[in-house]
Amino acid sequence: MQYHASKVSDGMALQLGCLELRRFYKDMNAKGLEKKSNIDLLEKDVGLDLFFPQQLINSMKPKQLRKLIQQTFQQYATFKEDECTVKFFETLKDFISYDEEVFPCELVQGWSLSVELVIGGRGIRQRTQKNSAVFLADFKQIKKIQCLPQSDGKALLNLDVEGARQRLSVSVGSIPMAENMMDLIDGYCRLEKDTDDSVINRLNKGLCSCLVQNENSGKSLLSFDSFQSCPVVEKYGLDRRSIVLGRILGEGFFGEVYDGVYNKANGERINVAVKTCKDCSPDVMEKFMSEAVTMKSLNHPHIVKLIGIIEENPVWIVMELYQYGQLGNYLIQNENKLTNTTLMLFTLQICKALVYLEGINMVHRDIAVRNVLVASPECVKLGDFGLSRYIENEEYYKASVTRLPIKWMAPESINFRRFTTASDVWMFAVCVWELMSRGQQPFFWLENRDVINQLEQGIRLPKPDNCPPAIYSLMTRCWSYDPKERPTFTELVVKISDVHKMEKEQEAERERDKARATKLFDSKFNEPPPKLNEALCASSPDLASPSEYQSPVDSMNTLAPPIKSPRRRSMGESEFHRVEPNIREDAQRLWQREKQNMQETLRQQKAQMMEDKKWLKQEEKLLVGKRASLTFVNPPSVSLFPPAPEFNVATEKPPRILLNILFPLSQPAPTAELDRSDDKVYNSVMDLVKVVVQLKNDIPVLQPEQYITTVKSVGMALRDLICSVDDILPTLHESVRTEIEGTQKLLNNDMAELISKMRLAQQNSITSLKEECKKQMLAAAHTLAMDSKNMLDAVDQARVRANLAKPVAP
Repeated sequence: MQYHASKVSDGMALQLGCLELRRFYKDMNAKGLEKKSNIDLLEKDVGLDLFFPQQLINSMKPKQLRKLIQQTFQQYATFKEDECTVKFFETLKDFISYDEEVFPCELVQGWSLSVELVIGGRGIRQRTQKNSAVFLADFKQIKKIQCLPQSDGKALLNLDVEGARQRLSVSVGSIPMAENMMDLIDGYCRLEKDTDDSVINRLNKGLCSCLVQNENSGKSLLSFDSFQSCPVVEKYGLDRRSIVLGRILGEGFFGEVYDGVYNKANGERINVAVKTCKDCSPDVMEKFMSEAVTMKSLNHPHIVKLIGIIEENPVWIVMELYQYGQLGNYLIQNENKLTNTTLMLFTLQICKALVYLEGINMVHRDIAVRNVLVASPECVKLGDFGLSRYIENEEYYKASVTRLPIKWMAPESINFRRFTTASDVWMFAVCVWELMSRGQQPFFWLENRDVINQLEQGIRLPKPDNCPPAIYSLMTRCWSYDPKERPTFTELVVKISDVHKMEKEQEAERERDKARATKLFDSKFNEPPPKLNEALCASSPDLASPSEYQSPVDSMNTLAPPIKSPRRRSMGESEFHRVEPNIREDAQRLWQREKQNMQETLRQQKAQMMEDKKWLKQEEKLLVGKRASLTFVNPPSVSLFPPAPEFNVATEKPPRILLNILFPLSQPAPTAELDRSDDKVYNSVMDLVKVVVQLKNDIPVLQPEQYITTVKSVGMALRDLICSVDDILPTLHESVRTEIEGTQKLLNNDMAELISKMRLAQQNSITSLKEECKKQMLAAAHTLAMDSKNMLDAVDQARVRANLAKPVAP
């Protein structure tokens, strides 16, 4: 591209660059470059110089270039990969002959002759400056190609040509150029011979990758370019005769996975899983063995352990076998048995394994329940490291394979094949969604090609049934479009650990309640009562009378100790026939009475709810209509906020006379009895209360992006209130200033909390947590209004004490 850049116009360079961009990022959404975060990633992380000539980049301002790239890209946004390739060469052929490539080099035949080697559809030819091209070899004649690095940085390319008396040796200026020539010749040879066999003979080509040392950071990184024999394989080498294969457990990417038994030298027998590779070609073997090389360096209680490797063909990777199998199947089989506590435990263990991987600079790239194994009902282990890669700090790995788990991947991974720890966080959240939905596949209702469109529009996976809201809130944070806004695995471990602890406590509490209810129920109904007659009651003072009977509902609420069973008198055989009918009748009467009590309770609760609704409407009208009334009624859709600490009041329902609670008889008269003419503090408080009421009325109809305007008006009203308080502070006694200043700080904290809840509501505006976040936002505004009322009370009391307040004129 850089070589021919001077021959094309800027417009042509933009077209060719955008075609290559579309072809290279074939899974990117058609409108992907319209997002600022994506164009930033392309410019800063990937680099525009991979697709556009440097002289084009330097010739215009960055903003202008961005706009031109976005506009040109839209012309080819709907192109498929093949269409991009065809269009690219159709555009290119007008000014470049691309059916041949020319390489400057030297022919080595006892002497060195500087020539241009022409490689194209007509074979390999040489061309000097004076002469026309001379035919050297046809591609069907070439039997082998070999590249030998030289000490001076050059490379010697040897071609074995059928029918020639000696090999054709070419000296090339650099190793990359020699590799390019070698691959080009090999491609033509495969086309001419109609075969997949390569004629390239690479030296020192082993079966697995090895770890190389990064000179700058000193950390171990995986070499992707060169795969050489790895000495660590010897440590994990196993004798094939020590493995006895059993049934097939499943089929992986490279071949079958078998159940087996490993007989150790000391006689110990271990159940193992054996991965096999059915394709023994060098390229496939490299990828297959890379998983073993990765796993050998991992040591964590929640990561699958490598037992060993059999390096000879057919190659086997031997790992621990876990009897419960894949987590995905386990979730489906035990759907009705698994509790949230167990699912949270599994989530926590997977997250801890990923914290470990993050610590050694590794991305997994395929986090899903299918790649997690169940070691026991309380232990899972992360496995399948076939796609994992080591990465450097501040860098990312760019995938070259095509079979990737699209429905689990982050947008930047789908669009740009960009894999980082942040993209692993996204995948982890999808894995948690699978857990909480008991094994359902994410986006099972969509095709792979449609997933990125949904993600670009802000649509995320819905909240699974019975998923704790705190966990789904974490999941939505992990699904932030911008990778920088996602939490780290270390932060996730802390949050998930708290949720797991809470779920564990709730489960224990439910078990205790269940045990209590069972105990009380058994003590009352499982033991048949004796015949209730006058003689028995008279002779048995400990017998519980019908009025002492406690219903199961009451017992659940009061947790009263079970009533002692009545003492029984001895009865003869003839008496049993008389007792049985009475027992049945007594039980029926008790159940009938219990049913009537529950129906009456429900009726009373319904009537109370209707009365409460009427009262709330009246109070809201009074709040808006009367400036003198400072009672702020909680909106029906919001959980009641805690009252001010100084009043020590905690109610579950709105009180009938709120002023009597807020201002008991022992307190001074309400501040509304003071003269409010020219009272800036009072007016500021009333303005703030009105703005909060307006926020409460507007939130249900506003769009999420409009929340900030309403919250901003609350902040402006609060600023005016604090300024009015600052104006009168110098006139008050020093003893009360500290209290008032503390209330000012509390109001600032309330405002910060309101802003935080507003942002949370905006982030969850398309999730099932939308309504809950709105309630939290309104509750925060409610608290702010109440604390402003407390501020007014504190100021009024200080002014009364300093004889600065005026009573209402009669």
